[in-house]
Amino acid sequence: MKKIFLIVSLAALIFLLGCGTPKNNFGALGSAHIHADIKTYVSGNPIDFSLQKYQLQDKMVHFEDKDGNVVHIHATGITLGYIFKTLKLSIDNNCLTLDTGNKYCNNENAELKVFVKDMGTNWKQIFYPADYVIQDLDKILVNYGSEDEKEIKKRMESVTNKAK
Repeated sequence: MKKIFLIVSLAALIFLLGCGTPKNNFGALGSAHIHADIKTYVSGNPIDFSLQKYQLQDKMVHFEDKDGNVVHIHATGITLGYIFKTLKLSIDNNCLTLDTGNKYCNNENAELKVFVKDMGTNWKQIFYPADYVIQDLDKILVNYGSEDEKEIKKRMESVTNKAK
C-alpha cells in the first residue's frame, strides 16, 4: 500500500512540476499573423537583425527577407522574451544578454529600458519585457545605455513603420 501511495505521489509531483520544463502559452502555428517593428540598441549601437544569423530562426516567430526591422509572428501569445530566445539572446527586467554571451545589466552607469507603442499614439515603458505579448503593429524599442529622454525619443523615431 505504501509503494502505491509513493508511486502515485511521485507521479503527481512530476505532473505538477512539468518535469522541470517550462510551458509556453502559445497558440498553434498559424493561429496568428502579426507583424511588429522592433529596434534594439546596446550602448548606442543597434543590433542588426537583418544578418543571416537572425533570419528565419523559428517557425512561430522570425525575421525574414533580410529585413531586421519587422518581426513576423505566426502564433498567438508570443512574448518578447521568446523572440529573443529564438535569436540566442535573452532579456529580463534588468539584463539583456547577447548571442556573444555579453550581458548588459542595470547599474549606476546604464539601464535597460523597453518601450512599446501600440496602435495608439503614445509610447509606454514596460517593466517586464520578457513577458510582454507582442500585438499586431506594435513598435518596440529595447535600449540598454545611459541615454537621456531626448536621446530615447530619437531612438523611438528610429523604429520603422514597416509592419503596416
